[in-house]
Amino acid sequence: MDDFTGFVARYGLAAVFLFTFLENVGLPIPAFPVLMLLGAYASARHTAVPLVVGVAVAGALLADGIWYFVGRWRGKRVLDHLCRVSFNPDACLERAVDGFHRRKSATILFAKFLPGVNTIMPPLAGVAAMPFHHFLLLDFAGALLWAGAGVALGFAFGEEIAETARGFQGMMGWLLLAGLAATVAWRIAYRFWLVKRYSAMRLEPEEVHRKMREGEEILVLDLRRDDDYSASDRMIAGAVRVRPASFHRHAHHLPRDRDLVFYCT
Repeated sequence: MDDFTGFVARYGLAAVFLFTFLENVGLPIPAFPVLMLLGAYASARHTAVPLVVGVAVAGALLADGIWYFVGRWRGKRVLDHLCRVSFNPDACLERAVDGFHRRKSATILFAKFLPGVNTIMPPLAGVAAMPFHHFLLLDFAGALLWAGAGVALGFAFGEEIAETARGFQGMMGWLLLAGLAATVAWRIAYRFWLVKRYSAMRLEPEEVHRKMREGEEILVLDLRRDDDYSASDRMIAGAVRVRPASFHRHAHHLPRDRDLVFYCT
């Protein structure tokens, strides 16, 4: 870990390919700082900048291509797995699908600048059966824009970035590890806080039926995922259908003079 910048300087293009591939395959390994560092080294050592960008694009395209075909093969199940790390997996999946279908080209083009979207976008394109050549063209343009921005920033500031990196060489790995650990700890703590803050009493179906039969003022909200809702031929009488992805738009308009019963999968 202490030899992070030394590793990048020693292996150069191989390090660029490795880091861009690993980030785009979904590991929490930031490749953009590596691109900036290689851009700085390219400025100081007159390395071919297009070659650095090309290798970075190749690493990103390989990872994205793998995810695309995994999406074609596994379907929405792979999106379910990717969204499990989200605080609200159902909303994560539906928002991703909705956003992709509204702005396919823009989503692919700028996905690498958007944490989270970058990993879920390629399999989503596969699930949506987007033609591979169309996906590859847009993904290539997006990867070129992303890699070019990182290398260009490093090249513009040149030796200043390289000197700063050498100054941090002894603790760069520890900083990356500390940042990763802090992110994981925050997500776990925030999830526990959400559960504690918004947890509610669980009702059995029989209890809900009794309340409705006795005329109690309750409102049942059907929050099942789109796939589960479409596959079902039944719905609780009087229930209001609200998609998980759009629940936040309805939350402030829910009645406060009666009990709310949330029904989900």
